Amino acid sequence: MTPFMLRVAEIVGTPEDQLPDVEELAPMPETRISRRIATGTGADRQVAIRSLAEQLVSEANAVLGPADDRLSLVDEPLPHELAFSVTHRGRAARVSTTFEDGTAYGRLVGDGFDAELPHELEGPDALPDLLVRLLVESGVHHHVP
Repeated sequence: MTPFMLRVAEIVGTPEDQLPDVEELAPMPETRISRRIATGTGADRQVAIRSLAEQLVSEANAVLGPADDRLSLVDEPLPHELAFSVTHRGRAARVSTTFEDGTAYGRLVGDGFDAELPHELEGPDALPDLLVRLLVESGVHHHVP
């Protein structure tokens, strides 16, 4: 099992009253204030994060019990933006890159990610924390005998 799958299995396999607090179990993903970057760099970054998201969603769904709702990944085809959302039980996180005037601009939007200035994931390494946080905050079921 990958480290990410082990984290998800811990959440699913531990009684809710025995889990550590949410900040220890599912820390906020590392983000940075959104900044304009070259179009090609922004596209490459978005594609890398999207590819990893697909892998991690598949891994999490393999660990979740049959009674659990599954994580879903939905691409959003827009004219000047690459975007996808990951959802679980009514909560969502949206990762996007907008292309305008020869630059790219990343953005993370979702429940619990409110900020005065737009933020984006620090990079692909922040994605596992984002997905674990989404699972924990949406109330994943616990399957303990």
